[in-house]
Amino acid sequence: MKLTADMFLLHAPSVYDFRDRDDMLFAYLSDSDSVNVTSVYEMYPIGWFSIKQRLADHDLDCRIVNIASLMLRYPDLDVERLIGRLEAPVIGFDLHWMTQCHGAIELAAVVKRIHPEALIVFGGISATYFARELVEYPQVDVVVQGYDTLEPVTRLVEAVVRGDRDFASIPNLLYKERDRVAATGFSHKPATDYNNVRNDWSYYQSTPVTPLSSKLIMTLPNTGCAHDCGWCGGSRFAYRNIMEVDKTLVRKDHDLIVEELKTMGEAAKYTSIYALQCYSEGKTRMHSYLDAVREVGYQSVSFEQFTLTPADTLAKMGASTDSYIMLSPESHDPKISKAAGRGTYTMAEMEDWIPRALDAGIKGVMIWFFIGMPYQDARSVRDTVAYSERLIRRFAGTAGSAVLPLICPMVPFLDPGCRFFEQPEKHGYRIHHRTLEQHRRAMVEPLWYRRLNYETEWLSRRDIQDVSYEAIERLVTIKGEHGVLSRVFCEAVLKTIDQTKRLLAEMDHAFSLDGRFPPELRAEMRAYNRKILAYSSDQILPIPRPFGGRWFDDVTVPAELIRELSVPARS
Repeated sequence: MKLTADMFLLHAPSVYDFRDRDDMLFAYLSDSDSVNVTSVYEMYPIGWFSIKQRLADHDLDCRIVNIASLMLRYPDLDVERLIGRLEAPVIGFDLHWMTQCHGAIELAAVVKRIHPEALIVFGGISATYFARELVEYPQVDVVVQGYDTLEPVTRLVEAVVRGDRDFASIPNLLYKERDRVAATGFSHKPATDYNNVRNDWSYYQSTPVTPLSSKLIMTLPNTGCAHDCGWCGGSRFAYRNIMEVDKTLVRKDHDLIVEELKTMGEAAKYTSIYALQCYSEGKTRMHSYLDAVREVGYQSVSFEQFTLTPADTLAKMGASTDSYIMLSPESHDPKISKAAGRGTYTMAEMEDWIPRALDAGIKGVMIWFFIGMPYQDARSVRDTVAYSERLIRRFAGTAGSAVLPLICPMVPFLDPGCRFFEQPEKHGYRIHHRTLEQHRRAMVEPLWYRRLNYETEWLSRRDIQDVSYEAIERLVTIKGEHGVLSRVFCEAVLKTIDQTKRLLAEMDHAFSLDGRFPPELRAEMRAYNRKILAYSSDQILPIPRPFGGRWFDDVTVPAELIRELSVPARS
């Protein structure tokens, strides 16, 4: 069986050969544990839906293959044989988030070896930032720059399908032309109508709902940002720096977002939404979005909010669906919060606002704190955990677990192109990896603190690792003591943290002696990796969840082909 298309989009794991590694630890928390993915980072960019739809609108067949998800779900799948069954003149990879910098580059080399005639294309924010370096890799033919690449990618695929390899008239490209790299100019930068197609979720309607696998989609109404957090690669500073634009927030046609919501049909009533970047939306568009959510009948929506949501919007949220609000002050300390780019409210103001939000019908408020911020030392992190306990105690009586503080480290990288990466000394940062190749090699460092591309004046890389485990260990214990999490959940998480800390300490000691791990330690690392990568989880509900059923899990490769291409289980 062959799978054919005009373009395949392949999402690689963070580390291509993760299933065979016994020389590095995919440690609990090395992915921050903030979303329902593993440290393989198997979620692909939602912008791929727009590329797929745009190509379909031009009678071109684009298919998404989530290699990372397939490798996790089917450990015995022979990936190289699968690549051999994919036939397309253009094969694309995302280097949107830097987490894919090892896996995507390595998988591209495999594809180029198996399909030397295929055009290998990269795109994404990180691909744009590192475009000049990325295109020099032998396996990379084209880098498409920009935040909205629908037009360049469509023209590129159209040209290749008709047998034309002259790309000089297509904007935003760096590509190999005989013995040189040609650039067509970074000129396609739409100021309105971001990704101007309707994304289609209809494929997800029939995905079953189980006790451990709920249906969740994401909506993205804009690109860039109205705000300027110094650590973020999507901030105003970063977009000006990477995309070379003055207007750093580009919105999608609101009617297309409403039409997108309708594509779930009757399944919407069993489906939740994570509303990305709604903090950059104005009130008119936000309220219209809520009207559409209510009309279609979605089960719940989680809203990212930069400021404390005003009363009229809270009421609208509460009347539209089961609504949850995600706040990210980054620290309880106003100095740190402001330095991180937040600081739009104090903790006292937030505590006064929470009862009003709950009274308006908001079902829950999740408050995220971040480790790795300016001025933040180990004592400050511990104080944030102590403040989190205060929050839990204050709201436990009337709101149950509706108010949920969470904390995670900034891993594995500080975003290249952001303010702190470009101006580290000014903000108290030290950068350990600058080039794409340095980041690619860092992804396979044995210990996750050595993968970090940054440290601060207040926390070394090792400090960030150690205080992260200390903080989450304490916060999980607090949640158990106050009934926010069950004893069974808490004991399981604490046991995993204890095992992880012990293994990391043994690895660090062995590595300091001669840079090698003894066979018995490697065997334990291998067993740990297989266990930790056998399920997905997150801090909000820290239970092991089986793979499958998430919107980004692969639906392209048929089951019979997977069975055919699976090899006997490894020992």
